[in-house]
Amino acid sequence: MARPRTPLLSLEKIHTGALELVDELGDFTIPQLARRLGVSPSSLYHHVQGRPEIINGMRSIIGAQALASEGFPPGQGSWQEQAAAWTRNYRRVLSLHAKAIPLLVGEAVTDSPTLEIYERLASLLAGAGFDDAQVILGISVLDILCLGSSVDTAGPSAAWQATPDTEPVLHRAMATGREPIGVRSDAAFEAGLSAALAYLASLPRPEPDPTPEAKPDRSAAR
Repeated sequence: MARPRTPLLSLEKIHTGALELVDELGDFTIPQLARRLGVSPSSLYHHVQGRPEIINGMRSIIGAQALASEGFPPGQGSWQEQAAAWTRNYRRVLSLHAKAIPLLVGEAVTDSPTLEIYERLASLLAGAGFDDAQVILGISVLDILCLGSSVDTAGPSAAWQATPDTEPVLHRAMATGREPIGVRSDAAFEAGLSAALAYLASLPRPEPDPTPEAKPDRSAAR
């Protein structure tokens, strides 16, 4: 029997298939993924070692989507404007795969596209005068905001099932002030982003070292 000209499996097919399952079901198993791809589970292990490698491959797809999005930094504007663009763009792409986030946060980032995403933010903050500890703090704050807000976009519109007898204030607020999930989530995200950037801007940044004055060359006078 002749072999197919196009291989049945590739890393891209495996990672894409796993991400599709997670987008639909919130998780994946090796047998599920094998059925999705029309192969045996043992065939998958000829290409990947297991779930952690597949999860990082899923992250790589999401990272590549973020890098390809229009307006992803570096770009024009102040560091605050570029950091806001970074956060909004990354959050938008993560929100497309909100069910994958619980899996992603359980594994260290090792793939090149996602590392480049964070390298761009690190370079932006370092270029604005933040020291190394502040760079890590800034990345962490904006990363948490992206991840948490992205998960929130997949949540129910009525996030708090309050009753008038036991939680009267919350019940009233939900009854009169509740907005559709997208509106509420976007407003909460923008409020958090403004607060995060204001906090980072308030941090004391080290003054750049003055350029040392050139010492006169006395060798010619000897």
